[in-house]
Amino acid sequence: MKLTNGILAVFLATLAAPAASVAPGAQPRVRPADKEPDWADLLRHQWGLDMVGDLRNPWHKDAAPASRFVRVDGSKPVVLTPVIALGLETTVRAGIARLGAALGAERPAIVKQEAWSYAFKHPHADADAAFEPVPLKSGSTQIDPGDGPFVLWVSNDRFDDGGVFTDPELVAAANRRLKDQPYKAMIYPCIDRGTGRPVVDSYLIGWEYSDNDDFQDLVTRIDNVRLLPAERLPGIIDGEPQARRLAGDFAFSEGPAWDRRGQALYFSDIPRSCIIRFAEGDTSVANADSGQSNGLMFDAAGELVACEHRGRRVSRARPGEPGRTIVDRYQGKRLNSPNDLWIDAAGGIYFTDPRYGGREDLEQDVEAVYYVDRGGDITRIIGDLVRPNGIALAPDGRHLYVVDNGADSLWRYPVEAPGRVGPGRRIAWVTHPDGMTVDVRGRLYVTGREGVVVLEPDGRWIGVIGVAEQPANCTFGGPDQRVLYITARTSLYAIPTLTRGWHLHLDGPPPAAR
Repeated sequence: MKLTNGILAVFLATLAAPAASVAPGAQPRVRPADKEPDWADLLRHQWGLDMVGDLRNPWHKDAAPASRFVRVDGSKPVVLTPVIALGLETTVRAGIARLGAALGAERPAIVKQEAWSYAFKHPHADADAAFEPVPLKSGSTQIDPGDGPFVLWVSNDRFDDGGVFTDPELVAAANRRLKDQPYKAMIYPCIDRGTGRPVVDSYLIGWEYSDNDDFQDLVTRIDNVRLLPAERLPGIIDGEPQARRLAGDFAFSEGPAWDRRGQALYFSDIPRSCIIRFAEGDTSVANADSGQSNGLMFDAAGELVACEHRGRRVSRARPGEPGRTIVDRYQGKRLNSPNDLWIDAAGGIYFTDPRYGGREDLEQDVEAVYYVDRGGDITRIIGDLVRPNGIALAPDGRHLYVVDNGADSLWRYPVEAPGRVGPGRRIAWVTHPDGMTVDVRGRLYVTGREGVVVLEPDGRWIGVIGVAEQPANCTFGGPDQRVLYITARTSLYAIPTLTRGWHLHLDGPPPAAR
């Protein structure tokens, strides 16, 4: 049932400074508690998560981590569930909170809404133990938070300190005992143990309400919410990371590619089977019969290489001219539906070949990743992903990145030679991932349900660039390659950056690799 009478307004009149002025500080080193599983082991065994790589609220210098949630489906409650209890057996409480009316410039108020309480502790010590549901003492896991943003909190009755919050600035401002250790919640995607994929609009949170920073006093799950991204991406975006709409009224925009010679952006409108040119604020049709192209990229000779859905081929052409087939078969059988591509320093093309839509005319036995060299010889290099989609090379060409849209994951492969890769490793979970690009520092910009997700080269989460529509692909362009262009359903978006994009076949080795 929805919570109707469990609202507790707590006015913290003893706050020394407003929450917004308190710096959260760096994340602590997480250490295991005595006779309890290590937090890293617990995440790995229970959900297949990496403690550092999959963290959704990492701290970065000059930017507070993500901490606020918002309900996704207004017709349904938010569900906050205690999953594992490993801390003190004294009564634990939890709920949501917002900043309330100020009690003066130096005395903000925090309005806390309690959802449930329990007095329980799991006896299990092994990280792979089967933890039983936490029995509630009072309240309900269902909450009606309204439509605005909110943070989560937990407290233990042993500590008379107002509790801890997902927002470290609130912890630092409200909790005298923990003001020097304000980072008390670690947020992760919730992974379904049956399918091995992230659950949409669902998160896991490891809480620490004492001062030993083992982050496993309590593990909660929250459903029907979206974690709002951090409001700053230092060194990447100057100001709010929110893309601006440049053009619209497309059926489904995809595959942006920057033409350095003509200083224009080209992208696909897949259902209308055309390629659009955007320059000086205007759009025009550059190719009215593109074979339902998706991914596009300009080669070193200035020709446009395209992955064609309907044509079931990879083609090459001068902008506006009909495409010439580079490859359309593997071992004599037609390709599924080439999706996205990346060109290497040798002029070879890595491309993905999934199938979306009808499958009655498939000839290939898998949805795979291929490499076609300058002479046109094709090799299947990856054949064990569910539905490979976006693809990119690291700036130095030493790693190949592939999005598996069928498993909501991003994979990284060492490049041993042109067209030959070593064993891959999943480095990130991204909900509904699609296309991606890289910058000069090797950071990844992956489009997905949350926006454009920005990741370190090893997959560690940095943040999200907001887009008003769900984006499908992105690339860097502009005179100095510092504008990130984003194709998103019916529109084209862009945002200036403090970095620049990098294509090895056009830019050569990056500065650090020279």
